[in-house]
Amino acid sequence: MKSLLLERKLSTLADSLEKKEAQLNEVLAASNLDPNALGIVNRKLEEMLDAKNNAIKDMQYELARMCKTHADTVATYAARLEEYGVPRDNIGFEPLRPCQGKKLGRGPAGLVSGGHNK
Repeated sequence: MKSLLLERKLSTLADSLEKKEAQLNEVLAASNLDPNALGIVNRKLEEMLDAKNNAIKDMQYELARMCKTHADTVATYAARLEEYGVPRDNIGFEPLRPCQGKKLGRGPAGLVSGGHNK
């Protein structure tokens, strides 16, 4: 559930960022600011975008970690069923796999990485 919320939040933030960039470009084009003021505005914008991009990377990392944790839990669950001789068909439900298609490593969930240093 948490991974689905993170995916939605990430998508919403990306959409919001695109809209804000378009609005800012329109305002800057219409404002006819002097080059110095425009440079200051651009620098502040870049700082804000860097902060937002870092927040997005953090959410992507957290999503990958949650997906890995979920996949590990489902795998452990399946192994226990097999160990105790319980057929999967007899449990009455199918475990969700919300992270299908994501490339997850074989290490513990705490070691998920994607070029992100935590």
